[in-house]
Amino acid sequence: MIFGDFITKTGKYLKSVRVLKNYISFDMVFPSTWVMLKKMPEGVEILQNENQENVLITSFVCENQKNLINLLETTMELIIKTNIEREEKERLFKSKVQELKSIFEKQDLNNLKSLKFDIEELTKLIEDEPEEIVNGVAETTENA
Repeated sequence: MIFGDFITKTGKYLKSVRVLKNYISFDMVFPSTWVMLKKMPEGVEILQNENQENVLITSFVCENQKNLINLLETTMELIIKTNIEREEKERLFKSKVQELKSIFEKQDLNNLKSLKFDIEELTKLIEDEPEEIVNGVAETTENA
C-alpha cells in the first residue's frame, strides 16, 4: 500500500510510526470502547495501554518487511472500519428503539397487538453477513 493512502485512511487515529532496529511500530489511539480482532495475523504483535482520557494507546509491531507492513496496514484498516461500523450500528439501534418506544407510547393496546415484525426478513439480513465476518476474519473481542 502507498503510505500516503494509509495515512489518509488512518490519520485520525495514527499518532506515530517508529522504526526500532529491525521492527516497525504504528502507534494508534482508539476509543477505549473499541474492540480488537480476536486473532491477529502471524508476525504482528499488539501492545495496549489505556490512559485517563479513556483512549487505548495501541502499538502494532512487526518486523520491517514489506509484506508484514502491508498486512499490518490492512489489519489496522479492518479494525477501524469494523469499529466505526459497530458504532454506527449502535447509534442506529438506539434511534430505532426510540422510534419503537414512541410508537408504543402513542398507540393503543389493540393496535400494538396487531403490530408484526417480519422475522423472515430479519433472518435474511442476519444470514447475509459479509464474507469476512462469516469466515472469522473480522471476529472481535471486547477489551478489558
